Amino acid sequence: FSSVSSSLSSPTNSNYSYSPKHHAYSKNQTQYHHPKIHQEYHFKPDNFLKPGKHSIFVGNAEQIRPYVKETFSLLFNTPLPENIKISICNETEFRKIAPHHSTIGLSINRGELGLLSEIFVLNDTLPRVLLTLGHELGHVLTKTLDNAHNEEAKAYAFSLAWMNTIKEHNIANLADCIITESPANNGLHNIAFNFITTLLKTGKDAWNIYQELITQKITLHENILSTYS
Repeated sequence: FSSVSSSLSSPTNSNYSYSPKHHAYSKNQTQYHHPKIHQEYHFKPDNFLKPGKHSIFVGNAEQIRPYVKETFSLLFNTPLPENIKISICNETEFRKIAPHHSTIGLSINRGELGLLSEIFVLNDTLPRVLLTLGHELGHVLTKTLDNAHNEEAKAYAFSLAWMNTIKEHNIANLADCIITESPANNGLHNIAFNFITTLLKTGKDAWNIYQELITQKITLHENILSTYS
């Protein structure tokens, strides 16, 4: 973990690392990027949080290290990989790597290259940071899928499994804080989220959906996108 990062760091053997390309996370709706660096302009943590539960402010990565490690360990029954570096940045630092005002999380997936993958999150309250980080982990833990909707569905499936684990085990005392609601209608995240919730209604759980998406046993084909929009 790293508390500050003024620029995209080069691969090292320190901190935690592992994964795909460039993904980022945001407050508003803008365009979706699916290249090496992923900037999430659509995911809104507040859609999954009850009002009035945002009192603890996270200013550096060390504050959330135990919560991230515990949640990951409960999900995978293995430690968080050391080839994923997580940085919590203040506004000035974060805007040097993610200038758009709506971006609150960003990830670089270099796992396929055998290099360090990185996640950058704008400092904020504990629930928002943990949920943003969970979504970014969903992008970088495995190969980036070619289809943007499938890639986003993968991240949402992981996010829901991440949130369910936090709720079930009351990580950071956030069990009563997390809710699930459909995100904004932006043509990408709402489609991915609705796809996941439809699958959940069939009896699948979020973790199984995530596994099937990364192995491409299930996909969101272009000809059925309108079904979930």
